Amino acid sequence: MYGRNDIISYAEKLQGKADYPFEGDFHSAVLRRTNGKWFGVLLRAPEKYFVQCGVVSNGDKEVLNLKCPPDLQPFLRARYKGVLPAYHMNKNHWISVLLGSDVPDEELLKLIDLSYELTENRRRK
Repeated sequence: MYGRNDIISYAEKLQGKADYPFEGDFHSAVLRRTNGKWFGVLLRAPEKYFVQCGVVSNGDKEVLNLKCPPDLQPFLRARYKGVLPAYHMNKNHWISVLLGSDVPDEELLKLIDLSYELTENRRRK
């Protein structure tokens, strides 16, 4: 089961990096592409967030926020209890994946790859 360090290592293999931009917060890690764009955020979400999402929780839990196309989100949320509306991000373009949930490692890696691709620099028409 992929954990925090595994996710950061995987991001680095994608030519990304993890940094800690929030003053005084040495836990929340932003995963960035070399172009500086965020493609993921590892952070602790409070228990009340999970209650609002209808997830039973005893305490704060770690989530990975990832960019995700709006049309894919309902499918993912219906399939996995661990895919939730994004915590503290735009819920139309981001999802939260609860670490240690029912989302298989292979699916988590695919979602990280997708988020990475979605933050690629696009050419203007």
